[in-house]
Amino acid sequence: MTKSDFLSFKQVVSLVKAIGHKRTILIMGENGIGKTSVHKALCADPDFADFIKPSPIDCTQLSDGSLFMPDIDRERGVSSELPNERLGVSKHNQRGVNGAKPTLITFDEVAKVPQYVKNMIAPIAYERRAGVCYLPERSIVMMMTNLAVEGLGDSLQAHLRNRLIVVKMRKAYGDEWINDFALPNRLNGTLIACVSEHDFVFDSFLDYEKGGKYEGRELKKDNPAIYNPYEAQDAYASLRSLHAASDLIDAYEAGGMDDQTLERALAGTVGDSYAEVMMSFIKFGQQIPAISLVRDDPDNAPLPRNNVAQQVMVFKMIGATQDRDDAEAFTKYVQRLQPELQSLFLRRVSESSFIGQYVSVAAFGAMLRDNKIYYKV
Repeated sequence: MTKSDFLSFKQVVSLVKAIGHKRTILIMGENGIGKTSVHKALCADPDFADFIKPSPIDCTQLSDGSLFMPDIDRERGVSSELPNERLGVSKHNQRGVNGAKPTLITFDEVAKVPQYVKNMIAPIAYERRAGVCYLPERSIVMMMTNLAVEGLGDSLQAHLRNRLIVVKMRKAYGDEWINDFALPNRLNGTLIACVSEHDFVFDSFLDYEKGGKYEGRELKKDNPAIYNPYEAQDAYASLRSLHAASDLIDAYEAGGMDDQTLERALAGTVGDSYAEVMMSFIKFGQQIPAISLVRDDPDNAPLPRNNVAQQVMVFKMIGATQDRDDAEAFTKYVQRLQPELQSLFLRRVSESSFIGQYVSVAAFGAMLRDNKIYYKV
């Protein structure tokens, strides 16, 4: 498989928005790359404001009766099946009912389950029917699972796959990860700076397969930080575990644990090799001033003494932006940094969802013009 076989996160979201109301889409991809973030992105999209949005359903937790239960009509002597509330569809909210709201249904780990569970899901995916209730117009059904090559037990019969639109989603990397995942979710600035500098974490084990960019090199020696389906690993760095690492660093910076506790917790989250890399960046993060000092006095708040610490500071300020006052204070502070750090700040803000707080700040606009950087609102 080559990268051209895979779609980006944004491409998958666009596909679901374009055709998901007519056809069920199966999203395949490596574990921990953020497949369920597609569900979250749709939930946050204004185009889906009127949707019922149940949480993604982990198919490995389903059993008989999890999705439907018998409804007995004793007068007529017949029974039917009523859908579970988690599907967002009912006799009162189904196709044909005036004012029925569409529902967004996401089945995760769909290819790992026994055939009887797949059979329960099939009418929803293929017929847009949950028991006796048909999904309201515009409803979306998505499925997610891992790649078979990962060896995690994912298998879907050919005739079932043939009824779905099947796409493969790749890992986000570089700017894509920062703009689409890290900054919108306000991940820890130290972590973002670390991952930006040591971006080998975005590589995939597929890069070491035939046709990959590292074909012929040994994954175990070359990049022990990432998932390796051919070796036993206690932990490894993925987009999912990086998010967990961000929470750990937030807690550490709030005084919640000592250095050893953090280091061991990170090792158990992203693996020993990448935890070591992170700890070196965390030490730089300890050299930066509190965000509150920058908010209160951007002209006199202390400047970090080295470029790495200044890079950490840039990401922390962007992630801490709450309103225009913050944007104005942070822009003033950034004007005191080295030109390359100013450029980093401008580029990251202009490509992020935080641009709305900065567009009316005159100094920020002047810096954009001076650096010939453009943005989209």
